[in-house]
Amino acid sequence: MGNIENFVRNLIRKYGTRSPFELCEKMNIKILFVDLPEKVNGFFLNSKMNSSILINKNLSPAQRKVICAHELGHALLHNCVNTLDYQDNNSHYIEKLENEADKFSKILLGHQ
Repeated sequence: MGNIENFVRNLIRKYGTRSPFELCEKMNIKILFVDLPEKVNGFFLNSKMNSSILINKNLSPAQRKVICAHELGHALLHNCVNTLDYQDNNSHYIEKLENEADKFSKILLGHQ
């Protein structure tokens, strides 16, 4: 994604919100709060049938919001990528994807 900042600003303008939860609702991305391992905060799943963000239900509301924004970044910037396929072989590529999702999240939530 060439310019994440412009992408996020256009998204906010189009949908009239910075809330990652509202954006997911408006874009038909399901959010599921589930019991995940302690070190897993959340992840994005994309299938032909639907897109979902799974968030660790043990996180605080503030943490859930940040994780949702981060995973929404993956959903919108990297929706064709299954990071589970790359984890062992391409750590540089995964780091790039994570940095982009972090940047998306910070801009969306106004934490630039």
